[in-house]
Amino acid sequence: MVERMRIASLVPERTVESIYRSIVPMQALAQRGHQVHVEERDEIRDPTLLLDFDAIHVMRTCHPLMVRLARQLQRRGVAVVWDNDDARVALLAEAAKAPGQEGLAAQRFFASMRAMARVADVVTTPSEGLARLHASDSQREVRILPNLLPPTFRRPERVMPHPGIHIGWLAMPNHADSFARLQIRETLEHLLARHAHLAITGVGLDLGLRSRRYTHVPFVPYGTIAESLPHFDFALAPLADTAVNQARSDVKLKEYSAAGVPWLASPIGPYAELGEQRGGRQVADDAWFAAIEDLMNDADRRRVLSQRGLRWAAGETIETHADLWEQTFEDAIAHARDPHTVG
Repeated sequence: MVERMRIASLVPERTVESIYRSIVPMQALAQRGHQVHVEERDEIRDPTLLLDFDAIHVMRTCHPLMVRLARQLQRRGVAVVWDNDDARVALLAEAAKAPGQEGLAAQRFFASMRAMARVADVVTTPSEGLARLHASDSQREVRILPNLLPPTFRRPERVMPHPGIHIGWLAMPNHADSFARLQIRETLEHLLARHAHLAITGVGLDLGLRSRRYTHVPFVPYGTIAESLPHFDFALAPLADTAVNQARSDVKLKEYSAAGVPWLASPIGPYAELGEQRGGRQVADDAWFAAIEDLMNDADRRRVLSQRGLRWAAGETIETHADLWEQTFEDAIAHARDPHTVG
């Protein structure tokens, strides 16, 4: 066991997901007495900058320069943990078959990703779907380290009441395909026309609903999301059944539940095993209108789901699971220092 580890986390520039895959867990490890450093940059060419660390945590990056850097570090006894949370890797197998430069670029990326997965001392992902993809491709064990909530992600003690029903969502632009396939825009416009007391807010993805009771908020800083969500009576998490969505994480539902907000979600990928005991309901592709209207009309059920979600989310924090991250780095360091390990 390494009592006090020195860990450097390398994350790509301008990657929002680094909050879950680096910043939050590194803060938790620091709280446990380990020395951590987060470096946001796409390339590091000089391995000497990292030789004072016991382990290097690499998020997503897998270009040939990073593979070479990982090998150089390992020869000096520094462990490498490669983490990939990018669900778009599920598309690579098909993309690599495309003709011309597009397919060639996908093949090259596939090759460098496979090389990084095989050279790392430990490979991690946030979801079972991604773990299966990497295990199948690299022929090695892949550890699941789920996306978790920071200790500051809590529902405010006081939430001011509001008239009517207010629903919304947190969604990145890459969720647009799911909203389109499931006809969420048409469903919401129908609901707005039918219920004068309904208001809708979209955070991130803009559906462009034609109503004065629709608000689009392009961006909310992560640190203020927990304060913003409780203004929703419930929230939406639609996912179309695609390879990418099957490989996503379930952190969005954790955030809704931690804010005491009931949710409606597609039973796809990470959401397939979640339901009323976790603070929400699953919705079939063709049942969004009825599901939204039912929850709009059932304040008692919303209160029950809110309480269940709060109880579930209380156990989905980094504080509760920091030992998983700690053990991962301890194992990687042990592997890197094992004289029988073949580099």
